[in-house]
Amino acid sequence: MNMTLMLNKNVIISATDGGTMNYYSETRFNNWVNKIREANVDLEDADSLVVFDQMMEDFVVACFNVIRAAKEREITKKDALAELERMEEILNTKVSFDDPFKSDFFDFVKEGLKVVVKSAKYCVEGKISKKSINALIKEAVAKERKGDFEGAFDTIARAGAKVFKGEKLPENVEVPEDGMVLNWVDGIDAINTVMLLMEIDSPSDEEI
Repeated sequence: MNMTLMLNKNVIISATDGGTMNYYSETRFNNWVNKIREANVDLEDADSLVVFDQMMEDFVVACFNVIRAAKEREITKKDALAELERMEEILNTKVSFDDPFKSDFFDFVKEGLKVVVKSAKYCVEGKISKKSINALIKEAVAKERKGDFEGAFDTIARAGAKVFKGEKLPENVEVPEDGMVLNWVDGIDAINTVMLLMEIDSPSDEEI
């Protein structure tokens, strides 16, 4: 992973045709798509799947930058939510690969990223659940079993918002391997990874 990109606290922005600024562009999304197209992906080789993790974590960084900008009043809450909506639209871009496995895995990743951006929205809005992350994940699993996929997604996103706020994703989270919740928890895991790396990169009291 590109650690310089990952741990840069400056907002990563690019200009759009309209002259406004955004935190994640279609070009950036397509660059990852092209990297995946060029990658030799093998389910038996975990290292070959790293490009998917990098794409997820890059998207998490962009969402975090939006949250940070709103918190520090560099942009309004309304503009932050509009930016996250635009990023969500980018995720809806139709992408196809010649390799069926890449297509399936990419769809898996996009489901995780949809949770990431929804979690960021809740964080910007200050809608942070008082329930524990474990309790929210269990609740989401129960909702999915009842066929309430929308409710399950929303509940997982609320867990993700707590991770964006600094709570750690518990280890050994029990999630069925045959459901959508597993995809969505992967998105929360990406948030957790980025937040941990940023925490490690933060200067200690002795360094200040």
